[in-house]
Amino acid sequence: MSSMQQLTWKESRALLRIDHKRLLSLLAAKYPDDPPRRAYLHASFVCVLLYRISNYFYRKNHRLTARFFWHLNLVMTGADISEPADIGEGLVIFNPPGVAIMGTAGRNLTVMPCAGIGGELGRHEDIGAGPGFSLIGDDIVLEPHSGILGPVRVGNRVRVRAHAAITRDVPDDTIVAGPRPRLITPQPPK
Repeated sequence: MSSMQQLTWKESRALLRIDHKRLLSLLAAKYPDDPPRRAYLHASFVCVLLYRISNYFYRKNHRLTARFFWHLNLVMTGADISEPADIGEGLVIFNPPGVAIMGTAGRNLTVMPCAGIGGELGRHEDIGAGPGFSLIGDDIVLEPHSGILGPVRVGNRVRVRAHAAITRDVPDDTIVAGPRPRLITPQPPK
C-alpha cells in the first residue's frame, strides 16, 4: 500500500467534516428528543479524527508521525486503525475500544464495538488493498464482534451481523449472519 495517493490537509479536513456530519445524523436518530449539535469530543469522532491525522501523515511519507497518531488513537480510544488503512468518507465507529481495521473500505463504513477488518495470517494474495487484506465497498455495517478477514471482496450495502466472520467474497445487498449458537450442557462429574 505504499503507492497510496497523497491527500492535502484540506482534503483530510473535508473527509472529517463528512465523518462528523454522518455521526451527528446517526446520533440524532438515536436521540430524537435531544439531538447533539456537535460531537467533536465524542469518542467515536475522536477515534476517526486521530485515524484521519495518522493516515494524512502516512500518505505524506511521514511514517514516524503517522505511527505516533496511530498509537495515540490506540491509547486514547482503544481503536487499532492502521495508518495505511484506506477508508472513504462517512466513517463512523461506535464505541471504539476493541475495534481493529486494516484494509480498504468505501464510503459510509459503520463499525460497532469489537468489530474488525484485517488480514489473515499466511494469505498473501493482493486484490487491491495490499497483500492479504480486504477490499470493501460502500455502506457497510459491521455489528458487534463481527469481522472481515483476509483477501476478500465485499460488495456495497452489506451488513455483517454480530459474531459473523467473512472469509470469502460477498456480493452487493447481502446480510451475513453467523452460525446459530449451540448450547453445551456440562457433563455431570463421574
